[in-house]
Amino acid sequence: MKRIYLFFSILVFVFLSGCVEPGQFVALETKVAVLELENARQFSMHKEKLNASAILSQQNQLKINALEKRLSDSATISQEEYAELKYTIQTLKEGIQKLEGQIEEIKHGFAGKDQKIGGTLEEKLERLDQAISKNYERVIKLEKYMGFEPSVAGEMDKGEDKKDQPSSVPGKRPDQEGYDAAKKSFDDGDYENARIQFENFINKYPDSDNADNARFWIADSYYVEKWFEKAILEYQKVLEKYPDSNKLPAARLKQGYAFAELGENANARLILKELLKNHPGTNEAKYAQEKLKKLK
Repeated sequence: MKRIYLFFSILVFVFLSGCVEPGQFVALETKVAVLELENARQFSMHKEKLNASAILSQQNQLKINALEKRLSDSATISQEEYAELKYTIQTLKEGIQKLEGQIEEIKHGFAGKDQKIGGTLEEKLERLDQAISKNYERVIKLEKYMGFEPSVAGEMDKGEDKKDQPSSVPGKRPDQEGYDAAKKSFDDGDYENARIQFENFINKYPDSDNADNARFWIADSYYVEKWFEKAILEYQKVLEKYPDSNKLPAARLKQGYAFAELGENANARLILKELLKNHPGTNEAKYAQEKLKKLK
């Protein structure tokens, strides 16, 4: 935290000295504020994932207990029961493998934050990791006991046919076709898929006239999903990477709205005033003026 205060002190000094343009100062301050918010969000998200993983692990343990009791109480097993048990064990195994992946993700998320997470969370993470490993070992024993072939995660999906890829539309440029497909996903409310398509579009056609629009819609998708911290970062990319874009007023306006949604009214005012200064006379400027009246 001391480093952040020092960073802000240096910025203020440089700003007052006239070495940095106001727009650059706003961009720097925005990045710092968003990074702080994003760090807090990520930390909270990993804690939630840890709790959810613990519940799933307990549920798996209960299922394994029930399976072991069922096998010990049954002298004979019918063909239908055999097939059902095989499916249940495969499902359990896949679920545990996914849990192991989630635990690795949580560990990575907590990496370098030992001083923040405290011993309680560290111990819970370690206990959960051990419990998941033991559950996996028990499922493997059940699999061997039943004489099943070792299953692999995703094995039950091997028989599914892959859908044919859509063919190109005659007369339409490939870049326009890719952009339109991504925008359709966005309009249909499939935001995650739209983001993937827009990112692929930007990577493949970085010089396209629609590259700035694609980045804006990525930001807007996060805004609609109320992930305001991520939206702010993506709107900032529009502002920095596409200085001549007609999306600049909208990006700055939505960035201000996002800060307001997070309760960061000081940053919201700063962004909206920057919009009024750089884009006077636009519809976005009118909306910004109205929003400023409502911010305390």
